[in-house]
Amino acid sequence: MRYFWPIYLTTFVAGTVVVFVTAPLARPYVPEWMKASTPSAATNVVRPVVAAHIQSSGRTVVHAASAGQAPTTIQESQLDELPPALHGIYLAQRGERPGWGITHQRAVYYKPDGSRAGHVEGGVLFDFQGVRTSSKGSMVECILHEDNAPPSPMLISASDAYLFTGDHKKLSQRQRDDLKAYYTLTGKIASRKKELLQQAADKNPHFPEYQAAYKTLMAHIEKAKQLSDKRDKATDLEKMRIEDSLRQMKTAEAQLRKTYDAIHLKFRTWKEQHANEIAKPEDDAQIQQWTQQRLALISRVPGLAY
Repeated sequence: MRYFWPIYLTTFVAGTVVVFVTAPLARPYVPEWMKASTPSAATNVVRPVVAAHIQSSGRTVVHAASAGQAPTTIQESQLDELPPALHGIYLAQRGERPGWGITHQRAVYYKPDGSRAGHVEGGVLFDFQGVRTSSKGSMVECILHEDNAPPSPMLISASDAYLFTGDHKKLSQRQRDDLKAYYTLTGKIASRKKELLQQAADKNPHFPEYQAAYKTLMAHIEKAKQLSDKRDKATDLEKMRIEDSLRQMKTAEAQLRKTYDAIHLKFRTWKEQHANEIAKPEDDAQIQQWTQQRLALISRVPGLAY
């Protein structure tokens, strides 16, 4: 989980207005309409201010206005373009309930019973419903906002998405479009890198054996984990029997790992010796183009780009 220092100060001038923002996970951002113009010598004087506090999702926003004036009212159209953190939208931390999320790469989705239902690409928004634990790891129960996906709760891997607090509907249409464009590009870059790495692996004569050894080892480790979980819930007699099986599996795992390490060394050695024959993802023209487009969108979705 990532942690970011709060934003302590963002300036907004309408008369003389100062907005102090304390919002974890928000990044420094000052849109054009919030930038202060340079005051002239005739108006460059210090005025007393009064402050109005607004509590939102446990974060405090302070609007200050010149003495004798009512706190400035921000028009609804301007609020639509506020940084997401001012709407209580930021990357969800442990202990905080997310409100929504977005896929950052191709994600397979499953029905609640665990059967595969389809897939979506990066850049798809969804409403958060909850989290489940499965044999595939941590899964997010959600309603995907995608034409080809059912409008009912589905499951996707938590590793395929980012979760945010608040409500994505509070973002302006422009912000939502830019956010989806950002993660659509993120997904395209990830898919292209995977494609290039697969092409490189196919050139390696040791790849099939390496892949088979890896799958065998991982399957053995997963089986041992499931058996260990079963032991923790078993009665004394059954627990003893399971522990005997686990000891045997531990011995077998040592041999499987030794086999895997040996073929992995062959795979890695060939890769290093033939490095000039393998395409590097960072040199790919398509990836470079998408990366530049993606970088240009970061400032347009402050605090939501990862």
